[in-house]
Amino acid sequence: MIEPADKLAGGAWPEFMLHDPVADKHFWRLYDTFPAYQLVLLDSQGELAALGNTIPVTWDGSLHDLPDEGWDAILERGVSNFYARITPNCVSAIQAVVAPRYQRQGISQEIVKAMHTLVRQHGFTRLIAPVRPSLKHRYPLTSIERYIDWRHTDGLNFDPWLRTHQRLGAQIEKVCPRSMTISSTVAKWEEWAGMRFPESGVYIVPGALSPVPIDLETSLGTYIEPNVWMLHQLVAVETR
Repeated sequence: MIEPADKLAGGAWPEFMLHDPVADKHFWRLYDTFPAYQLVLLDSQGELAALGNTIPVTWDGSLHDLPDEGWDAILERGVSNFYARITPNCVSAIQAVVAPRYQRQGISQEIVKAMHTLVRQHGFTRLIAPVRPSLKHRYPLTSIERYIDWRHTDGLNFDPWLRTHQRLGAQIEKVCPRSMTISSTVAKWEEWAGMRFPESGVYIVPGALSPVPIDLETSLGTYIEPNVWMLHQLVAVETR
């Protein structure tokens, strides 16, 4: 099931997001070292409908201990804690992906519910998540701080992915302004973005949540992605 999961995930994100150095170094550990924390949802034919990746981590409950480096930092923390034999006290979501044919059918909510179940089964009561707002790429010039203040007609967050988490009881804790950092040559960025960068400047790249600075003198483009830390505080499973 790992190969279909990788294929599904690889097609879900903008090309540049598949070149995060932290993911390149550590993502495979989710399946190698933490297989009991990975989820798949199958349809009635046994085909992959959705997947969810999580990792056990430590968090002291403070905002300070939710790193500004978000996704990159929490993945690194989970792996380093394992090798240091530090006992986790909660779980962090890493990724949730729904197959295209099942999108807009409420499956994203089901994968988060499955994460809730997994967290409880492992004896924890907190699920943290560096959430990537699903519509932020349409508003790349708006700061993430302003964006998360926008509201939908139901009073919940404007962004549908943030709203899904909220409907399942999650609270926004803080912004993680440097959740993922991807730096590479201008040539690579032109390949990933499918566009030319004729001069140095700041560009709107399809799929990016914020503008991408391009420097032709150093032949370097660096994307810094903002995410949002959310907390699902769960009720412990009662045992007899």
